[in-house]
Amino acid sequence: MNRFTGSGITQQMYTRERRGVYRATEGFDTVAKSDSLDNNFVKKILHPFCVYDAPAELAARGEKNEEIYPTALHLFHTETNDTVIGQSRYLAADFTGQRSAFFAHNFIVPPIRSEEIVEHYGDWLHADFAVSHEGEPGGTLPELDHIPVKQRESRPDPLTVLRTLGFNEEWFKALLQAVMLSVAGKKKIYIALDVPISEVSQRAAELTEILFSVLPYDYRRRLGVITYANEPQSRKYIHLTFVEKGSLRPGDRNIEKDYVFDLASRRMLNADFGGTPQPFAELVWKTLNRKGSMEDYARFADSLLTGEGPERKLQLAVYNELAVFYEIEQGEEQAYTDNKIAVLSGLLSYLKPQGALESRVRLNDLFLERFDREYDAIRQRGIPQPEVLEQFKEYFVLEGHNYRGKIVDFFINGMLNCPAAGREDVLASAYGIIESNEELSAAFFKKVLGQPIFRRQLLEPYMESRLAAAADSRDVMRFVFHWGRALPEVLEQSFARDMVKEYLLEKLAGDNNPVAAVAAAHDFVEKAEKERRRGSGLYPEAMSLLLELADAADRFLLSRVDLDELTLEQLLDISFLRYRDAEDWQPPLDSISRRKANALRAAYRWFGEEKPDEKIFAGLAPRELDDVQLLGRRWLKDMRSAEPFDRLPLAFYHISEREDGPLDYEALLELVVRKADGDKETVYRFFDWSQGSRLFTVSNKKLWPGYKRAILKYFMNKDREAFKNRDFRKSYAAAAGPALQNVYNEARSKLASPLARWVSRSRFQLLISGYVLGLVIIAVIIAVSLLRPDPADTAQPETGSGDGSVTVALGSGGAAGTRLVFTFEDAAECSAFKPAEIGLMSGDEVTDMYDVVATAGSCLVVSPEPGAAATDAAGSGTDGGAADNAGAGTDG
Repeated sequence: MNRFTGSGITQQMYTRERRGVYRATEGFDTVAKSDSLDNNFVKKILHPFCVYDAPAELAARGEKNEEIYPTALHLFHTETNDTVIGQSRYLAADFTGQRSAFFAHNFIVPPIRSEEIVEHYGDWLHADFAVSHEGEPGGTLPELDHIPVKQRESRPDPLTVLRTLGFNEEWFKALLQAVMLSVAGKKKIYIALDVPISEVSQRAAELTEILFSVLPYDYRRRLGVITYANEPQSRKYIHLTFVEKGSLRPGDRNIEKDYVFDLASRRMLNADFGGTPQPFAELVWKTLNRKGSMEDYARFADSLLTGEGPERKLQLAVYNELAVFYEIEQGEEQAYTDNKIAVLSGLLSYLKPQGALESRVRLNDLFLERFDREYDAIRQRGIPQPEVLEQFKEYFVLEGHNYRGKIVDFFINGMLNCPAAGREDVLASAYGIIESNEELSAAFFKKVLGQPIFRRQLLEPYMESRLAAAADSRDVMRFVFHWGRALPEVLEQSFARDMVKEYLLEKLAGDNNPVAAVAAAHDFVEKAEKERRRGSGLYPEAMSLLLELADAADRFLLSRVDLDELTLEQLLDISFLRYRDAEDWQPPLDSISRRKANALRAAYRWFGEEKPDEKIFAGLAPRELDDVQLLGRRWLKDMRSAEPFDRLPLAFYHISEREDGPLDYEALLELVVRKADGDKETVYRFFDWSQGSRLFTVSNKKLWPGYKRAILKYFMNKDREAFKNRDFRKSYAAAAGPALQNVYNEARSKLASPLARWVSRSRFQLLISGYVLGLVIIAVIIAVSLLRPDPADTAQPETGSGDGSVTVALGSGGAAGTRLVFTFEDAAECSAFKPAEIGLMSGDEVTDMYDVVATAGSCLVVSPEPGAAATDAAGSGTDGGAADNAGAGTDG
């Protein structure tokens, strides 16, 4: 701020004196100012402009006449919106009378009055400045109500001034645009007028006044100018500087990027705008030639830019655009005809902000006048331009006008003209424009639907073209969804429903993967239903049609599916198999479709549900069962693993009752073995799993005969060594249930050696023989001990002097198994004999291993006392044997 209070215009004077306001010694300083003028403002803002450099031309010849020296007027605006109008003039002598000096006088207009520049620029450029300071240095200057103005006869004709200064149309238009770009940017403008040095400032002020008169208001509020400087110099706040003739030297790097107008040498630098449209500059030039005023345009532009940011207000392109609007408003219709789209889109850019239709009435009226003219052309059978339709669509969506109905009528009538003129391209573009806005689309098609002739000529062809252009069946579903929200009444029309179904089936027929396409259609219906529940605006009419389309798609798929080529993945993607049996189809299916539907439904339950059983085949005819099982076997064949086993048996299921069981067990087991690929554990796990299924067991203790034979055949032909495998015996054979255990025992028996089989068959006879042999041995031992001579006469044999022999005999069996009796010559060996398992070698030298369930022994040690009974042999027996015997028995 330059003042403390008030709205008066303050003053400041500056020259060389014996003292000043800010210095007590001789020199240049402020010698007087208004009391309210801020000292910092004076020092930082005004002092840098209190300068004067005499023209080189006059200084060179030592000119003393002050009147010949040009004054230097400056006008600029600060960041705080203060406006400074000042003048520096040459003084031949200072207060001493011995040296030259200069005198500067400044008026400072406060921000509250800064808007006066818009209209009073002429007065300020011709202000009446003081030529010297009267009174003592350091005095006070009064605040003024207005800037004093020199008396002028009349304002000179602008074109006359321009021609006198050497500005033709090209040069003036270039200067005008350079000024606007300079105010908006950083480049400076330097002008050297081809006039006598004494007239430079006066002519510069006249040219500046012409520029102010044609510039928009925002440029007037910001333009800074100096009417004389001896050299080009960039200064803060200054855009336009008039310099002494000859100071704009070619190649001067200080000004090579700035705008230069050297009238003396007819040189213009960086100001060639001839290659771009210049509507504003052309408007100005035409106005000057008509001796008109740009004030109306300036008010027009200023009102339209109210509320816009500073950057937009200083864009030359904006004023070029507004110049076109202004000329059209003034009756220059050709300006619209040549640039229809640019004009309409430009007008819309000003009308789109909230409330703009009321605040920018002139532009709104201008737009509606263009609309009326275009409508008149349509009534004369004209064809609308798609670009024009696009602009009217943009206006349609604006709030606060009553032209919506007229715009819809414009579209309808314009589109009705297209077929007769063969302009299908325009018709297609118009549909696309209508589709791009839901409000316009709803209004348009609602009106079209209400008139039969419009419906036949516009709606039906439109729907057919859109459905024909649909990429796939999903696009058809989207089409229905769109209409179900925008205008559900359309979907109630029979032609619409029939057309949609027809094109849906056509798209499905052309799809490489109809299964996936139908699945996608069902997914779409499910999502649509969810959105409807969430309140998406989808009407029941649309949902009903979507369900009909899904049903039509299912019927199509059912007719197209080839069971011989159907993959498992495709089966699982068929949506209707999840919930629909053949009886659920309405209207009912024909016999061929019913058979296929039954087969597919059973196949889906087989491979799509957890733990399927034979109940999935209930109600199937034999041919239907064959169809299903052919499918299943093909898919099972392609599967890498046999597990999980649940799905395997159903491929070999027989509906009719059979004595051997409901399955083809041998074929099933062959499949399991083949899938196991040498992994016998897989087969064992299958046997284990099968115990829990009624398809394999008659009861808890019995397998189906056919399954039993298949198992025995497997062990006999493919796995003869199974029962010699300890892991198999422990993990599977021992853990098997009674039914499977019986089969395992039979298989083991069939695989045993001839001796083992003979032992098994002659177990009772061997048991009796063993008992008899045992009794004989015991009797012999007792007899030998009684008949042995006295120890004194008979030498005792050395105990353990050699390898003791061991004999074995078959003992009596029990519930736990077979009993073997071993006899030892050495009592210690007898005591240590506690085996976990025993191997018996058959005649073909194959060893069978048996687990030992329990051992029982009676081992006597030789008595060291004389006369005590001693034994030189050990006998075996389960009943203890003789008192001097050692024996051990095992139950295996």
